[in-house]
Amino acid sequence: MLPIRDENPSGIRPMVSYAIIAINFMVFLLELVLGNKIIYQYGFIPRLFLEDPAGNSYRLFTSMFLHGGFLHIGGNMLYLFIFGDNVEAALGRVKYLLFYLTCGLGALALHLLFNPYSTIPAIGASGAISGVLAAYMLFYPDARIDTIVFAFWMWFLTKIRALYFIGFWFLYQLLIAPMGSAIGVAVWAHIGGFITGLILAAPVRKKIRRKRLGPVLLQYWYDHY
Repeated sequence: MLPIRDENPSGIRPMVSYAIIAINFMVFLLELVLGNKIIYQYGFIPRLFLEDPAGNSYRLFTSMFLHGGFLHIGGNMLYLFIFGDNVEAALGRVKYLLFYLTCGLGALALHLLFNPYSTIPAIGASGAISGVLAAYMLFYPDARIDTIVFAFWMWFLTKIRALYFIGFWFLYQLLIAPMGSAIGVAVWAHIGGFITGLILAAPVRKKIRRKRLGPVLLQYWYDHY
């Protein structure tokens, strides 16, 4: 499934999300120039971190802005562009940035737990964005996501409620987690970021949903005009 957009106006200009997207693309351009050495220098390597946590603590943050290819960064930034604005509107810019980074740290923590001796750099914004997906699902479960669904050689466009779209995405992560190392994807980081997002977003869920009157009216206008 590939999300195209959500029918859930945020009512704001999501400057933090835009800034994160811009930084990720700038870093990716730097990767294209410098090659893989930047990934080994700034990616999160579990074994190195356990051997020298203080000396490798910077990797906890730098790894969130590195990507392994065009599809990797393209997919991550698409998800952040679609889902990030609403979560940023709900939490506010400063809290949203802290939320994003904390989810990224939670993602790496679970990745470290399941891969403590790995020497392969874990990179990507996927863990942090997984936390954003969790918050979106809690805050806006009924929002509709315009989605391209692929079925063998066919595809079709449909609308899926956020609860089902993100819920299915998370179940898929759980199913493929045991194969994560074999397919070269840090799936446990996705799961860790999502769980962190749920933990952080759950206590403010009711408060956030009470603030939705403005976006709901915008949605009504979108649906009827």
